[in-house]
Amino acid sequence: MTFSLVYVSRVAASVTGQGLLELMWASRTYNEAVGITGLLLYSDGGFLQVLEGDQDVVESLYASIEQDPRHDDVTLVRTREQDEREFPDWSMGFGAADGGSGGLPPAGVLPRESDAEAVFVRDLLGIFDTGH
Repeated sequence: MTFSLVYVSRVAASVTGQGLLELMWASRTYNEAVGITGLLLYSDGGFLQVLEGDQDVVESLYASIEQDPRHDDVTLVRTREQDEREFPDWSMGFGAADGGSGGLPPAGVLPRESDAEAVFVRDLLGIFDTGH
C-alpha cells in the first residue's frame, strides 16, 4: 500500500517565475531522495499536486507546504491508501492545465502516460477546473 495526498494552493504574489522554477527543481530533487512521486498541475497562479509515498513522509512534506510562504490558500482535497502509485516514475511530473507555464518548463517535460495515468490526470484536471 502507498499513501496518496492531493492538495490545491495559490502561488504567493511575491513569487517570480524564476522562484517557481527553483522551487520545482528543488522539490523534484527532494522527492526523489525521500521516495515521493506525484504530479504538479499549474493553471493561472494555482497548483494542484498529487503526492504519493510513505504516509509519514508525505504528511510531513504537506505540513511544510502548508507553512511555506510561497503557497497561499493551501487546501487538502483528498487523502487515501492505494495499492499502487499512480505516478511511479515521476519524482514530480509537471503539466500546465491552461497552456501557460508561469515561467515553469512546458508541459512536454512529462513522460509518456500510461492509460491509467492519463485517466487519473483527466480526473485531476476536472477537480482543478471546478475547485480552483
